[in-house]
Amino acid sequence: MKRTQINPVQTFKMYELISGYWVACGIHAVAELNIADLLNQGDQTVEELAKRTASHPGSLYRLLRAVASVGIFEETEDGRFSLNELGAALLSDTPGSVKPWALANLGEHFPAFGNLTYGIRTGKIPFDDFHGISLWEYYKQNPAAGENVMKAMAGVSGAVIDGITSAYDFSSFENIVDIGGGNGALLFSVLRTAPCSKGIVFDEAYVVEQTAQQIPDDLKDRCTVSGGSFFNEIPAGSDLYLTKWVTHDWNDDEVILLLKNARTAMKDSSKLLIIDAVIPDGSLNVPHAGKLLDLNIMAMTSGKERTLKEFKHLLEASGLSFTRLIETTTEVSSIIECEKH
Repeated sequence: MKRTQINPVQTFKMYELISGYWVACGIHAVAELNIADLLNQGDQTVEELAKRTASHPGSLYRLLRAVASVGIFEETEDGRFSLNELGAALLSDTPGSVKPWALANLGEHFPAFGNLTYGIRTGKIPFDDFHGISLWEYYKQNPAAGENVMKAMAGVSGAVIDGITSAYDFSSFENIVDIGGGNGALLFSVLRTAPCSKGIVFDEAYVVEQTAQQIPDDLKDRCTVSGGSFFNEIPAGSDLYLTKWVTHDWNDDEVILLLKNARTAMKDSSKLLIIDAVIPDGSLNVPHAGKLLDLNIMAMTSGKERTLKEFKHLLEASGLSFTRLIETTTEVSSIIECEKH
């Protein structure tokens, strides 16, 4: 039997990888305590922060010292903490904030990752097993958490939208439907790059009720919302349909149903854009954001991140033809363009 020697350097690297959640949990704690918002008002001592957050000063110092050691906030020589550029990413209600993402991922999502082995052994969903309900039902029953995760998705989406709108010309489409469009951030940006276009944000009724209130004043005459399930029926007759970060939430049969409904809604001349991570075929041992994101999807939903070959199979089963793959500035937002055949 071969006895492999363990390299001490690799042991330490593995230790760092395993311990990565320590930092993530520290970020979650400072997000819950609103530390970035408090430091945005000016540098403060631990005692001042402890008083304002109803925290134990010594324990709070240990938390802040730890996150400052990886670049989040700065500890000054005079015993104060200050906000820096990285820490500012945790500010509340600020464009580009990842605070809602930290609260969701290290909040209701976190136990699902601790339950990941269950999902691998059974093929079932770790989140459902831990919480007793699906992710979607959880947010219906916990509207505050649902509102937070909507903000989280908006923050993450905001980081990729410019790459999408610069990679694809939307100006030739008179009418556009965003399937599962959530808070409308993508469609709003698309319409601003296509001043003659009109659009519909299509999502569950409880989602678009809020979206309708968020349509910017300059788009209110060109953007509307429509409530419903894309597993039942999608608004028909538009020139372009797009869906971002939706197909990865569902299994193959569910995605085929969604795509068949999109095909039914499309005109013969319509196009469909699927915006998602596309893992390169044959990318053995090569890093790709979709490969790690796939673990998140496996923990939370019935879906998966897919290769282009897998997407082509789904399109063929849905009566759609692949036309081209367009890469954007991020690996999680490639554009698959397709049409009816």
